[in-house]
Amino acid sequence: MDDFGVIIGCCDQDFMLAQGTCASLRHSLGDVPICLLVDGSASASPVKAMQKTYGVEVLDRQRVSNEFLRKNSFGWGLTKMIAFWESPWSNFLFLDADTIVWGNVLEKFGNFEDFDLIIDKPPYSYSDESVSHWFFDIKGVEKYFPNFDWRKYRDNYFCTGTFFAKRNVFSLEEYQDILKFMSTHPGIFKYGEMGLLNFMIFRALQEGRARVAMEDMQSLIPDYNYEQLEKRFPVDENGPVFTEVDANVIHWSGPKPSLFRQDVYAAPMTFYRRQFLRDAWDYIGWGAEASLKKEDLMRYVFLYKNKIRKRVKNFLSKKR
Repeated sequence: MDDFGVIIGCCDQDFMLAQGTCASLRHSLGDVPICLLVDGSASASPVKAMQKTYGVEVLDRQRVSNEFLRKNSFGWGLTKMIAFWESPWSNFLFLDADTIVWGNVLEKFGNFEDFDLIIDKPPYSYSDESVSHWFFDIKGVEKYFPNFDWRKYRDNYFCTGTFFAKRNVFSLEEYQDILKFMSTHPGIFKYGEMGLLNFMIFRALQEGRARVAMEDMQSLIPDYNYEQLEKRFPVDENGPVFTEVDANVIHWSGPKPSLFRQDVYAAPMTFYRRQFLRDAWDYIGWGAEASLKKEDLMRYVFLYKNKIRKRVKNFLSKKR
C-alpha cells in the first residue's frame, strides 16, 4: 500500500517489548515502513538497534514539528495522539509497544478507501460503571458535552492499543480544546488517552466527520485464560501457528510478558523478542535467553525504582 506505515508508541521502560513488536511486523508484513514514536531518549541503544536492524524511523520530542504537540503531548496517555498530526504517512497503523502483530492485519483490516479509522470492536458490553471507570465520567460528559450521545456507542468503546487511521482525521484545534478542558476538569476522561480518544472518535462519527469501521482486530490478554490463549495463539519453534485466528493484534494490556512470569501467556512476544536478537546480534540459544532475562530484569529494576521514588515523594509531601 502506498503512503502507509506503522507507528509504535514506546518509552524507555518498554523498548525491549517494542523490539518484539518490530520483529512481528517484519514477519507478518514484510518490509512495511516503521516509525518509533518515542517518549524518552531516542539515542538509547535499543532504539539505535531497531533503527539499524529494521531501518525504522524515529519521531521524538526534537523531531515533532508542531510546537504545541512538542510541549503538551508527550507523556503517558498522550504521546500516541501525536501520530494523528505528525505521522510520516497519510495512512497508518498505530501499535502500543506491548503488542505483536499476528498475521497480515493490513490486508485483512486496512480499508482506507472506505474508512478514516478502523478500530477494534470489543467482544462484550459495558455497564455504566465500566464506562465511567475505563473511559469517561458519564455525568461530566453529559454536563459539558450534552450533544454527544454516549449511549449510542456504549458497546463500541475500545482499548486504544491499536487502530488504523488517516493523518489529520481530527483537527488539531479540537485536540487543543480538549486538552484545555482537561486541564480545568481533571478526571472527566479516564486512563490516559483512552477516554478522550474514544470520545473524539465517536463524536466525529456522530457528527459525520469521520468514517469509522469496527473490526475484531485486537485480543486483550486479560480477556482470556492461559489455556484459551495457548489454543488461540499457538507458537512452535518456527513461530505462529495459524489455526483459529489468521490476523489479529495481541495486546498485553495488563501484566506484561516476561520470562520471569509464569502466569502470563508470553509465547508470541517471547518468540519475536528472540527473533529480534537473532536479526540484530545473531544471538541464539543460551546467549539469547541470557539477553532476554537481562532485559526483563532491567525493566523490573526501572519500574520498582520509579515506584519507590514516587512513594518517597508522596511521603515527604505529607510530612510537609
